Amino acid sequence: MNALLLLWQLPQVLLGWFLRLFYPAVYTLEKDGVTVIFSDHFHGGLSLGTTVFVHSHVYTWNEFPLDTLTVRHELGHCKQSRILGWLYLLVIGLPSLLHAWLYRRDPSDPDGYYRFYTEAWADRLAGIKR
Repeated sequence: MNALLLLWQLPQVLLGWFLRLFYPAVYTLEKDGVTVIFSDHFHGGLSLGTTVFVHSHVYTWNEFPLDTLTVRHELGHCKQSRILGWLYLLVIGLPSLLHAWLYRRDPSDPDGYYRFYTEAWADRLAGIKR
């Protein structure tokens, strides 16, 4: 990894490395300098700099797991991290976690979660149209 990019994303990169201790990988894949960790112990998706965590079923149920919407969306968050640097956790990370915690799915609007600014921007950066 480029030393300047590492410094630019340092808070989230360190947090991602730390969380690897608690979410052991069943599988790992690399994409554009990002390690995607598929873990039985993690539910949902989380992006921290150069590390993405998703549940292992995303890997086992898909022939091309890096092409799934979940992984692509999380890679969009990684692009946000590259853009925002040290501001990522305040501008994207915390609001996204709070939104995920508070959001209640509406069956009549299955993609409503992704209209929140953090999620909509990640989708745009990943080329996802919902």
